[in-house]
Amino acid sequence: MLLEEIRKHWVPYSGKPEDAVALWDSQAGDPTYHHLYDEFLNLLEQEHMIDKSFEVLDVGCGVGIYSIALAEKVHTVTGIDISPKMLANGNKILDESKIRNVSLKLMDWNTVDLAQNGMNERFDLVFAHNTPAICDVDTFEKLNSASRRFCAICSPISMIEPVMQKVQEMAGVGTEGSSCDNSFSYMLDILFHKGYTPSFHYEKQIWPMNQSFEDACSYYLGRIMPVKRLGEKETADIKDYLHSLVRDGVISDKIDTTAATMYWKK
Repeated sequence: MLLEEIRKHWVPYSGKPEDAVALWDSQAGDPTYHHLYDEFLNLLEQEHMIDKSFEVLDVGCGVGIYSIALAEKVHTVTGIDISPKMLANGNKILDESKIRNVSLKLMDWNTVDLAQNGMNERFDLVFAHNTPAICDVDTFEKLNSASRRFCAICSPISMIEPVMQKVQEMAGVGTEGSSCDNSFSYMLDILFHKGYTPSFHYEKQIWPMNQSFEDACSYYLGRIMPVKRLGEKETADIKDYLHSLVRDGVISDKIDTTAATMYWKK
């Protein structure tokens, strides 16, 4: 597919930035976002994408769990995210662990200007792990432009998420609110056009979700909001459905995911 065609098809959802911030702020305390998948870190090591001399950028870092895990393996790590609460939790971990070579910053990758921030080809490794921050051609090309050596992006390519699928059905949006779309194939086409030959790694992941009713409402409705503005009745019906799932004060779900990591050398 030509780059012009990809730009037409690969567009971010039209939600407001403040809605995205509210969505991820509501998830800041969820253990799911504090869980480390060792396969990704092992891959970075096996493919020699990390070194004690390297400067690393973690795009859409959340609480910074991968930034923190890399601290002892590289020279510096910069993690960026749009969620103040996610970053606050990550900075608390940094303070308690007395880690000094990791910096977590409030920054929107959609709007950041690499040149103004001195980020063009600044980092030896730039990666994005399971984040919606890479949402169109521009955000993907920025990831590549910020690196001088290696890039890696891990993203779900299939997801079975029962509660979300029911909420989508009730909202009448099909799978449009899903995290899985054609973005992975778009990224591959872009890299081919640029002359890169990326490698791939696949892994199965299980994401347990255990949320309070309030956080679940923020999460599920927040994922629908960029796709469709719900009316009062639709919102009330979805909240009633979510309330029916509460057991011992929490709503539990299990997301069965196949994640793919695409990585390349510049």
